[in-house]
Amino acid sequence: MRNIYLYGPPASGKSTIGSRLAERSGLAFVDLDEVIQTSAGLSIPLVFEREGEAGFRQREREALRRVAAASNQVIALGGGALLSIENRKLCEQSGMIFCLQAAYPTLLQRLGFDDNQRPLLAQDAAAQLEKLLTERLPHYLSFEHQIAVDGRLVEDIVWEIQLKAGIFFVRGMGKGYPVRVESGGRLRLGEILHEQGLKGSVLILSDENVAAIYLEGVERSLARESFGYHSLVLPAGEQTKNIQTIQEIWREMVEVGVERTSCLVALGGGVVSDIGGFAAATYMRGIPWVALPTTLLAMADASLGGKTGVDLPQGKNLIGAFHAPSLVLADPETLVTLPENEWRAGMAEIVKAGVIGDAHLFEICERGETEARQKMTEVLPRAMGVKVRVIEEDPYERKRRAVLNFGHTVAHAIETLSDYQILHGFAVAMGMVAEAHLASRIGLCSWEVRERLEETLRGLGLPIRLPKQFAPQAIVKAMQTDKKKQLGELRFALPERIGTVQVGVRLAGEEELIETLRACQERTERE
Repeated sequence: MRNIYLYGPPASGKSTIGSRLAERSGLAFVDLDEVIQTSAGLSIPLVFEREGEAGFRQREREALRRVAAASNQVIALGGGALLSIENRKLCEQSGMIFCLQAAYPTLLQRLGFDDNQRPLLAQDAAAQLEKLLTERLPHYLSFEHQIAVDGRLVEDIVWEIQLKAGIFFVRGMGKGYPVRVESGGRLRLGEILHEQGLKGSVLILSDENVAAIYLEGVERSLARESFGYHSLVLPAGEQTKNIQTIQEIWREMVEVGVERTSCLVALGGGVVSDIGGFAAATYMRGIPWVALPTTLLAMADASLGGKTGVDLPQGKNLIGAFHAPSLVLADPETLVTLPENEWRAGMAEIVKAGVIGDAHLFEICERGETEARQKMTEVLPRAMGVKVRVIEEDPYERKRRAVLNFGHTVAHAIETLSDYQILHGFAVAMGMVAEAHLASRIGLCSWEVRERLEETLRGLGLPIRLPKQFAPQAIVKAMQTDKKKQLGELRFALPERIGTVQVGVRLAGEEELIETLRACQERTERE
């Protein structure tokens, strides 16, 4: 996907929605009719008057060919632009087409307030509009992506298109950065880096598992665009995420001549994203970096938000920095080779996204593994969208962003106690259940929320009970190094209902927490 095309009947809102969509997605906005008018030096009505509809359609074809040759645009098309098979193929090959649909009364009312002169509706607009819709309705309905606009706010329509297209722009940290979901995107990384204005040499950071499958394709894409590059492959696993590894990366960066104009590409899962971002944040006081996540967990969570870091023996992510990437490029094709356990671990973060901010996403997960896999093209952008909205509201985790910590206070303690032998996503699943039990216990949410969460995680093959080998007191002690503590107190993000989480929840004492953890373990023994 290079462009987003908005199509549909006259007065369906293509220009209004398109300009707002471009602003929210960090893209350029192009109104094809304005391009035609500029090229012709005439208004659209005058083009029709002097050259007829055939002359206008010829100008429209020529303008569309010029516009479609560029990338990163939202393009508002005229109401008949894709009646031409040639035009339709051109748009399908160079982007995604979204057809806006509105009922006849809505369109007629809008035409009454519209200053644009529409030659095909110039006389008896009501009758002409009805005739046009009757003739073109099968054509409009033939497009895959239909967007209803009747009675809806522009912002809601724009967000629906963003979710379907997998295209976001995160604001609040510096100049902001684009987030893209693009199948095969890794194979045109060099082209995309040029589009984003990145022109220096590239250091590709990956791990042994990912590099064996995807590194060569990424290197080829950089070579095609004449990028100088060097690849550094790390051992896979959380054990790599430490200060010693960072020192190795720094030494390598110096030896291969990485400069301030260079770019680090983190090709891998959450560990590579965290450690690559931290290396970029600290080398020469900060160089650009790009996240190219290859796991579900990294796409839905770790690559977004600019939180980078490494672990200490005492706890997870205790050393780190906020350093926004220049681009997040999620290529769903890399999920094909994802091991089963890694897929399940990623689904834990997607369930979390549903609990904290998208009840519909949770309902998809609730229907089980088969449904989640079949709807991954919807599930992944929705999960990413939840995090994008949260981090835009609170980029530096001063308040609202703490909702993302649901399940993680317990999870990080479990990871630390297990010496990171338990996958992050598995620990998050356990942590969410334990924290939902805690929310239910203190009266913040109903037992039904807790039960729905447990059944959903169970249906996705995720663990829902805490490991028996860790005593509740040991888990609480491990929490004491959690970076989310404030004024010496643990703060939790706990669910009120599916889709809503309360942040900054404090407990009166540790006994409530210890009893909750014990209850989660005791159920394991009975089962």
